[in-house]
Amino acid sequence: MAGISGIRFGGIASGLDTESIVRQLMQVERMKVDRYAQKKQTLEWKRDDYRDINTKLLALRNSAFDLQLQGSFLGKKTTSSDETLLQATANANAVEGRFEIVVKQLASGITQESNYTSDTGIVDDKLVAGGSFKLNGVQISLSAGDSVAVIAAKINEVADQTNVKATYDTDKNLFYLMSTNTGSEAAINISDSQFSDVSFLQNVSSGSGQNAIITFNGGMDIEFASNQFTFNNINFNLKKADPGATVNLAVESDLDAIVDKIKAFVENYNSVMEKINGKLTEKRYRDYPPLTDEQKADMKESDIEKWEERARSGLLSGDTLLSGLYSNIRMTTSSAIDGEGKYRTLSSIGITTLAWYDQGKLHIDEEKLRSALTEDMDGVIRLFTATKEADGSDGIATRLHSTLSNSMKSITEKAGSASSLVDQSFLGKEIDDVNDRIQQMEDHLLRVEQRYWAQFTAMESALQQMQSQSDWLNAQLGGMSS
Repeated sequence: MAGISGIRFGGIASGLDTESIVRQLMQVERMKVDRYAQKKQTLEWKRDDYRDINTKLLALRNSAFDLQLQGSFLGKKTTSSDETLLQATANANAVEGRFEIVVKQLASGITQESNYTSDTGIVDDKLVAGGSFKLNGVQISLSAGDSVAVIAAKINEVADQTNVKATYDTDKNLFYLMSTNTGSEAAINISDSQFSDVSFLQNVSSGSGQNAIITFNGGMDIEFASNQFTFNNINFNLKKADPGATVNLAVESDLDAIVDKIKAFVENYNSVMEKINGKLTEKRYRDYPPLTDEQKADMKESDIEKWEERARSGLLSGDTLLSGLYSNIRMTTSSAIDGEGKYRTLSSIGITTLAWYDQGKLHIDEEKLRSALTEDMDGVIRLFTATKEADGSDGIATRLHSTLSNSMKSITEKAGSASSLVDQSFLGKEIDDVNDRIQQMEDHLLRVEQRYWAQFTAMESALQQMQSQSDWLNAQLGGMSS
């Protein structure tokens, strides 16, 4: 009981600082809760460290997956001797070589223009009488009073059917019809017109566009409806016609892109190895437990940061899960693939580990790597992309992707995922258990505090009663003596 109607008496009779005494007593009791709160914080930090490692593993797995695809090694690059005439890119299946291109003619659409005047069916920029006409076979209906802006809008509403758009210039009294496509199939044809006196229709003549024309390696003329087209797995972008000029176009393997992908893989690999090794060897400061809220309240922010830096240090030092993961990754990348061929290890293409103190990081001899790619591209591709089903042995990227997937699964089972709404991991359940224990102890502390106050309140009430009795006796004795 906390006293009559929950009232607390704070030393009225005794003169004691009851509030301070209860607070000090509760501090001793709360130390048990603080230890559980510190345990919870340590578990959360440990969970965060595992998840950080999983993020690194995901980046490495993505790089491994990239190198697992043969298409990553088949990229082509093009070089045009005159990009003012011709630009180009090449698909992976493009034949490597040097080609001579002549741009004889660019593809174009068709544009028709017409003027309108007040005596040809349009007055004050508005149509005098309604009617309809067909544009490239599509009927368009106009109403009396339609402005030139409305006329253009109605034409543009069916542009996806006619491949024609309209615009107008009121200052110059010019009305334009323009094809939205290019090539000989581009056309503007007016038919079945009910307007005999509307100049923007009467003056528009039928016509068509023109195809682009090139010669390829001295062959016959080849026509295309657009200036952007694909031929022999080469994507052309014609910029200007010059029948008298020959553009030399080179198509070759894009070694730079391949080397960049391998470099990205090595960078992610080294980041993982550095992270894991750092956590395995990080010093543990057992004299620096997590700070309680009360401790933080008496410290500067900079001091808190320094303390927590040591408190978080070494939580995964010597961790068996990470040790196993570290060893598996190193073994996966260092061991040779089965089968014949010149390139069966990463070291054979210039990717090696150095001294022991380098923590298993990989280093690239770029000259050796480029030489291997140039001499035997297929061999390098097999080193990374081979599979047991097709080649009898998994390549480096194939088996590393599998190793990393299993490792990430193990860490997720241990520490869960930040994206999961419910954490069913080992650490997640342990944190939940600690939370339950903390809640139980908080309930217990509440009861203990209430008991303390009830005891002090009872003491104060007894002292008050004794004081009242003493005062009464003194009053009686004083009366008798008088």
